[in-house]
Amino acid sequence: MATPIHCTVVTPNAISLEEKATYVSFEAWDGQVGVMPGASPFLTKLGTGVLTVKCATGSTVQILTDGGFAQMQGDNLTLLADSTVDISSIDVKQASALLADANQKAMAPGNTSLAARESVERAQRVAQAKVNAAGRRAGQRA
Repeated sequence: MATPIHCTVVTPNAISLEEKATYVSFEAWDGQVGVMPGASPFLTKLGTGVLTVKCATGSTVQILTDGGFAQMQGDNLTLLADSTVDISSIDVKQASALLADANQKAMAPGNTSLAARESVERAQRVAQAKVNAAGRRAGQRA
């Protein structure tokens, strides 16, 4: 068996995760990326979505990431995320309310500046990702 990947997730505030992994998948800006031991080096921009880490111990960890960068070098995968949320802490009703609020703000008049649009669109992406992650988690329990 190949040497596991050393996966580290870092935010501006803390190290969110540090695990030996047999497989890691995450949302990049241009789609889903899957990484296994022996992967070629890369550097990519992170999107908003679920990071899934299949740990060498057999457990699986899932974290919601929003923005940042991922770098694979040797057996080290480092994700520098703008923010992370443990999906087990996401409340479906609260996430749905955040999404409804973000969608309402997107339709409100006056959000025409580039900065205002980017802020509203990011809020929509994060809220939608939380709803999806919480729904996926609920589906796994069923």
